[in-house]
Amino acid sequence: MSGKGKYSLLKRKEVIMAKYVSGGTARGVRRKVRSLKLLVPTLLIGVALVGAACSSSSSPSTSQSTKPVTVHESMTILTGSMIKHPGWPMFSPADLTLPKDSTVVLTIYNYDDGTAPLSAGSLFDKVQGGTETVNGSAVTSIPNANISHTFTVPGLSLNIPIPPAPTPGANGRTPTVVTFTFKVTNAGTYTWQCEAPCGTGPTGMGGPMTTAGYMTGSLVVQ
Repeated sequence: MSGKGKYSLLKRKEVIMAKYVSGGTARGVRRKVRSLKLLVPTLLIGVALVGAACSSSSSPSTSQSTKPVTVHESMTILTGSMIKHPGWPMFSPADLTLPKDSTVVLTIYNYDDGTAPLSAGSLFDKVQGGTETVNGSAVTSIPNANISHTFTVPGLSLNIPIPPAPTPGANGRTPTVVTFTFKVTNAGTYTWQCEAPCGTGPTGMGGPMTTAGYMTGSLVVQ
């Protein structure tokens, strides 16, 4: 169909539309069609701009807050007789690695039923740097006469006094369970030490007390 024929067909359609519009005329319909053709692109541009503005203003922040991290670690205190090295109690493992900015729940199972009272005036019988439970009961200190070991980290101001295990019965050894909760924020390598004189020699401060892997070790925060 020629361009002229198409134009004639459009004219006829406009006339037919005019007949169905109350009070309308073919000329009026053509005028409205032309005005609509000019208005529609303008409306589309306006809608696009409004949509872009709404999208930019209501877009939620993509930043995410860091969730608190809690880690659970455990150590076991074994007697010298248990490891076939009399007089040499041992923390196992002796070294721990912890994530920076975390809450640490450290559980210590003590199978040593012996005591090693601290020297007079010592503060290592008090809980420092966190909270402690012994067999599920909260404590803030352990009586000096009932001290078996300590887990002391001077660089982190931590001290965990540990009472002895019950005397072994017919059914074997039962540990005393100490749970200590604390936070670590500064990265670094820290030395821990048992401050109770549970080693060899006249003062009890020899042997395992100065040997890494027994009554001293490291705490790595990274």
